[in-house]
Amino acid sequence: GVPIIGVIDQCVLKERWVGAVGQGTTLNGKPVSTSGCATLKKSMMYATTPHMFHKGEEADKFDKMCDTVLRPLYGADCYAYAIVASGFGADIVVEADLGLYDYCALVPVVEGAGGKMTDWYGRRLTLDNHERSKGRVVACANEGLHKEAIAILGKTWRNSFIPSITKDGLLYLAVGAILGAALSRPRS
Repeated sequence: GVPIIGVIDQCVLKERWVGAVGQGTTLNGKPVSTSGCATLKKSMMYATTPHMFHKGEEADKFDKMCDTVLRPLYGADCYAYAIVASGFGADIVVEADLGLYDYCALVPVVEGAGGKMTDWYGRRLTLDNHERSKGRVVACANEGLHKEAIAILGKTWRNSFIPSITKDGLLYLAVGAILGAALSRPRS
């Protein structure tokens, strides 16, 4: 269950990217490769929409990425992956809630051009781990950008911060315990 061939076809612009494992990636029959900047701070990051990231962990991690990159950009859908593969000015794509049909064709195109595409934890995108990755993908023009992105996206909830619901719940529990103890004391 590993993606081995992919096509991104932008018929309006008459552009077709074809990527195959071990064969590289072409744009209209000519080889292309990623370029990408050296650090996230200088990178241009695409996502289809900021609304695809669920409130809580996903949105918090995406916000951290937005704060880290030079510029977050929206729209483009699969075209963002194509321009990463071609070195046209996009360096990274971060998305969530994608189906297999959304990303399987993109993996060979990005990786065939020299990029890296995984889930947010750095795990390979396969049919077998789709449920684990929950459709959270990151495509980067180079290994350095990928490592930086995974350092942000791959942090586990417990290690990065305590969710506000837990903090609030503990606060209310403590206040309730204090009030309960105070009210249960015998009056003199």
